[in-house]
Amino acid sequence: MEPTQKKYRIAVLLDMSKNSAFVLTSALELAKQMDGAVEVFHVQPSRASRQANPNYVSTQTEIEALINKMEAKEQLPISYKVEYGRVKHRVRDYLALQKPDILVLGKRRPKLGIFGESITDFVVNQTQSTNVLLLGEDDKFHTFKNINLGFFGNELKESDLEVIMDLTRNSDKPVRHFDISQDPSQKRIYPWHKTVSYQFPEGTNAMNGLVNYVSHTRTQLLCVPKTAGKQIMLRSNPIKTVIRKTKVPLLILPK
Repeated sequence: MEPTQKKYRIAVLLDMSKNSAFVLTSALELAKQMDGAVEVFHVQPSRASRQANPNYVSTQTEIEALINKMEAKEQLPISYKVEYGRVKHRVRDYLALQKPDILVLGKRRPKLGIFGESITDFVVNQTQSTNVLLLGEDDKFHTFKNINLGFFGNELKESDLEVIMDLTRNSDKPVRHFDISQDPSQKRIYPWHKTVSYQFPEGTNAMNGLVNYVSHTRTQLLCVPKTAGKQIMLRSNPIKTVIRKTKVPLLILPK
C-alpha cells in the first residue's frame, strides 16, 4: 500500500468466489473517488496441507490473473497478500497489524459456510477504526460518481463526516438520512450541500419500514455507524438487522 501518497488505504478481502471480480472492481472505483491505494488480501488454509491440495497454486494464479486484468483495465496499481491458516485468525491479525482505512468484502448472509459463522459479523465485530464496505452478490453497483448516498442514525463522528464528504465529493444529489427516533422533530445540520431526512417512530415494524424506504428512494450506498441504534429500544442488534435486511451495499462506520 502507499499510505504516504494516498489518503485512504483500501484492503479487499477476496475469497475468490463468483463475485470477486465485482468486489475488486468496486474497490478500485472507490479508490478513484476517495484517493485510495488498494491491496488484496486472501487467506488459504494452513501450509501443512499445501502439497496435498492442488488448489493452493491455482488459487494464487487466479488472484494474480485477476489483479493483472484489473490493473490493465483500470490503470491503478494493486498490491496483494496471501496468507495461510484459519481465515478468522488471519483476518483478525491483518486488521490489527495493517489497520486499513476501509475493508471491502462481499456481503455474506448469516449462515454457516466455509468460514463457519458469518465472516461479515466477525469482521464488523473486529473493526475498531476501519470502515467496512459490504457488497452483495446481486449488487450492480460499479461507480461512486454522483452517488445516491444515505446514512442511518444520528451518531456521526468527525471522521464519519469526512468519509461521507469524500464519497459525495462529485455528487450533486442530496444525502438521505434515515433514523428511528422518539422525537421525529429533531433536526441537525450537516456539512454537505443538502440532506433529506426520513424519520421513523419507534415500533416493532420501524426497521422494516426504514429498510423498505432505503430501497424505495434508490439509495445506492447506506452508511451505518456502529453506534447507530444504541439509544433506540430495539430488541435485536440494529447493525445485524440492517446487514441482514438491507438490499443495497453498506458502509459500516467504526466506533
